[in-house]
Amino acid sequence: MIPKLVILCFWCCSTILAQQNNHTLASQPSDEEQFQHHFYEGLKQKGIENYDKAIISFTQCASLFSDRAVVFYELGDLYFKTKSYLRSEENLQKAIVLDSSNFWYKEKLYHLYIDRQFYDQAIEAVKPLLYKNKDYEEDLVNLYVDTGRFEDALKQIHVLDDRYGYTPKRDQTRVEIYKQTNNRKAHLEFLEDRLKRAPENPKHFLNLIYALSQYNLKQKAFKTAESFLAKHPKSHIAHVGLYKFYLDAGQYEKAIASLKVVTSSNILEPHLKLKVLRDFMQFVKENPEFEYILLDLQPADSLDRSNRSNMEWAQYYQQQNNVLKAIEYLEKALSEFPDNLEAISSLATLYLDNEQYLNAANFTTSKLELYPTQLELYVVYGKSMMAQNKGAEALVILEMGLDFIFEDSDIVFQYYALMADLYRSINNIEKSKAFTNKIKALQRE
Repeated sequence: MIPKLVILCFWCCSTILAQQNNHTLASQPSDEEQFQHHFYEGLKQKGIENYDKAIISFTQCASLFSDRAVVFYELGDLYFKTKSYLRSEENLQKAIVLDSSNFWYKEKLYHLYIDRQFYDQAIEAVKPLLYKNKDYEEDLVNLYVDTGRFEDALKQIHVLDDRYGYTPKRDQTRVEIYKQTNNRKAHLEFLEDRLKRAPENPKHFLNLIYALSQYNLKQKAFKTAESFLAKHPKSHIAHVGLYKFYLDAGQYEKAIASLKVVTSSNILEPHLKLKVLRDFMQFVKENPEFEYILLDLQPADSLDRSNRSNMEWAQYYQQQNNVLKAIEYLEKALSEFPDNLEAISSLATLYLDNEQYLNAANFTTSKLELYPTQLELYVVYGKSMMAQNKGAEALVILEMGLDFIFEDSDIVFQYYALMADLYRSINNIEKSKAFTNKIKALQRE
């Protein structure tokens, strides 16, 4: 018989072991708990850009549950960020297989192919995304072009045009395709058909006229422009094209009439008016008998307030010896672009030539504070002051300007001659002779 004490000890030990075993089982986390821990650790490490540690965490998630698409998406994204592209592609494809309805997984794979310039794969990857956003439909056009699938690109353009209407960017892509494939016939047929279906839209006329001109079909372009005006008699933009056609055809009266419509228009964009005006100014240089047209021509207020246009008008009026008009346009140019040295120098000279001595002196003084090395401004200042019998005041400024003479030039000769005249005007003959000798020395070199 087993002693009761032994039985009691055995029972106690068994109970203790059972309790310890149950405690061990209870403290062991489940697979789901481990997954959640690794998943959120992975997101944390990804958030602080510890991508390697994040990959370890999500890999542990995948080993626990290999059927959860989000894990492979996260791995695909992380491998993408670390430029492990093959692994990224592999994991993203796994995610898509596990959850084929998820847009974001497919989009990430598409961006991967675009980033690697795998355009053939990108075409297939973008197709499931088309329903989501119009931008992907536009992307498909560009992908077809990049892979040389021009017919597919044109078909996609037609789809987008029918669905959303025409856009300049898509039209330009179409033109580039026609040019690359030397398919002028298809290009013109398309534009003619579009015009035929909607002649009330001026853009259709313009696009056809432009294309015909590009293909050097000038006569046909001319007739189309005339049809444009007949269909839209109040259109100003029709005259932008007609002006040039009339000019080339020698129909000068009609060209001038179109020119006046364009330049006086407050509807047309400034760059279009400026283009026509420049072209006519070039024509006048070669045909001076038409100078009177430009003399009478006044641009609309909206013609162009830019530095370039005002400067060109100023230069033109200078050529015509219309000093007051030239000054007007130079002042306009400088009101918007006060740092234009060419305009500053020209305006200073015109003030002096027009005997606006006070304007010339004040203007050059203000500009010399900003541009103390510009010798031309010292010369204009000195001459304008001498004309006002203020030689002594002028010499104070011009003596300072001598520090900025670094090399011989024509303006240096003018500077020294002016100094000689100014010193003579205040009876300082010695100084006057000194500058005269400087001029002689330079002439001997």
